[in-house]
Amino acid sequence: MTNKESVLTTPNDTLISLHADQPSLKEKGPIALSKFQQLCLKCEPLMLYVVSLAQFLDIVNGASMTVAMLPIAKELHFEVHQQQWLISSYAVSFGGLLLIAGRMGDLFGHRKVFLSGLLWFGIWSLVNGFSNTPVMLCISRALQGMGAAAQIPTALALIAIKYPAGKARTRALSVFAAIGGMGAVTGLLLSGALTSTVGWQWIFYISAIMSAILFVLGMFAIPDARGLHGDSPKIDVGGAATVTGGIVCLIYYISAGVETGWASVKTLPVLCIGIVLLMAFIMIERRISYPIMPFHIWKHRAFSISFVLIFIMQAAFQGFLYYSTLIFQEILGYAIMKTSLSYLVHGLSGIVVYSILGKFLPRLPLKPFIAFGFILLACSAILFAFVTPTSTYWVLPFLGLMVNVFGLGLVMLPAQITALRDASDDDQGVVGAIYNVGLQIGAPFGLAILTVISGKLNNGNSGPDRMYGYKYALIGCAIFAIIGFIITLLFLPHVKPNTTAKAASLEDGGIPAYEKDSVTEIEVVSSEQGHPQKQEWIENPQKQELDESYSAKELVEGDEQTKPVSNV
Repeated sequence: MTNKESVLTTPNDTLISLHADQPSLKEKGPIALSKFQQLCLKCEPLMLYVVSLAQFLDIVNGASMTVAMLPIAKELHFEVHQQQWLISSYAVSFGGLLLIAGRMGDLFGHRKVFLSGLLWFGIWSLVNGFSNTPVMLCISRALQGMGAAAQIPTALALIAIKYPAGKARTRALSVFAAIGGMGAVTGLLLSGALTSTVGWQWIFYISAIMSAILFVLGMFAIPDARGLHGDSPKIDVGGAATVTGGIVCLIYYISAGVETGWASVKTLPVLCIGIVLLMAFIMIERRISYPIMPFHIWKHRAFSISFVLIFIMQAAFQGFLYYSTLIFQEILGYAIMKTSLSYLVHGLSGIVVYSILGKFLPRLPLKPFIAFGFILLACSAILFAFVTPTSTYWVLPFLGLMVNVFGLGLVMLPAQITALRDASDDDQGVVGAIYNVGLQIGAPFGLAILTVISGKLNNGNSGPDRMYGYKYALIGCAIFAIIGFIITLLFLPHVKPNTTAKAASLEDGGIPAYEKDSVTEIEVVSSEQGHPQKQEWIENPQKQELDESYSAKELVEGDEQTKPVSNV
């Protein structure tokens, strides 16, 4: 394969990348763009919204089960011990397959894996709607989670590869987080409205319809790019099998242990198997030359600490969300729809928070934001801990939700930027996957500990008296957040979004500097008009393929050494 890559300008000043892996390509004369390729170029700005809405859809599905679980369980005659698997079956498959899905994106192309996951997600969403037994619904929920596992890490990788470190990536991740943040409140509102009117099945029917629409848009909007390891990449089968099995066992143990007990014969053997599989995974990855999880990514302190922080943040936030919902329904006596509407301020404020952060974060250090965010998360839990049956919504609950959404934004977005900052394009998929594994494991881990606390303290309590156990569970959420604050202060390095080891020489929107002499012009012909366009060959000694598209203006402004590009 040659070291040269082609960058093509189109009539609207958009650059596309053409794989120049055929030495004779340059000798074939003008290159024609098909109508399909031109349509894809026009749709490419939609990519960010397609991948963001895919995450939105995943979060909607998770949040909707919080409200719809009891109506579904009643209609399909779930046993009490089966109800948790409406949520856990999805979480187990999603968390267990994240790492392998992220690495498959690195190997075979993030576009292929993302679209495959979106299609799979939509198919099993439809099956969920037609499910009429507990077993059928739990199995199809697990299969639906497999599709989400393919979407989320590849969505992050597509953003990280397309948008250079700095303002461009920070703003893109702000949009990604803002749209995703709307998913939780939308899921609560949607499930409340649908379950009380047309039926819970429409939660899944709407998901299937949206998946189909996003799949079609993604076909045009997401740039086609092959994997970074050639046409026949080697697959780490042993590593994939052991890590998937290990994570699945770990999530199962945490989820099922709350109901059956931590030392139960039903759960303890699963934990032991999970530990053995994860140890085998580490041994395999250290010896193999093409690991599914390269250990060098953990050498970046910013990434490894960000993983720990996102794990702790999710434990604190999901605990807050779970117990605030119980307080609304059991302590304050809110109906399902009123409970859903109570979270509206949380979702709408999230959009504002992420929009503001997207403008300020590129110019400021990230560490103070994360530290202050954990303080706010702790304060929000404490505010809800003092709710009483006579409390009004506009005092403690409203204030607690507002403080929580600000804290969540101040931790999640900077931690996400920090986690991705030093990853090479080869590792963006697996880094995004590991980041989401932290989210998936953090939630059940936190809930497992908190439910034990509330369960022991509420032994025999009923009605408003259950607030006693909920209070100390929320204090537990605050302790999680304080631990995150301490780790941030002691271990997280001081970084800015635009000062990365990978892209320290990049300007906002730019690309790495290349030698002036490595540019040679050849002629390109538009298939529609037949007018010649200018194409440039850019020598890149570090990377054999260019998967991103840049505007000509950004290319000129982003690097003084790069030769200006213009239409002929």
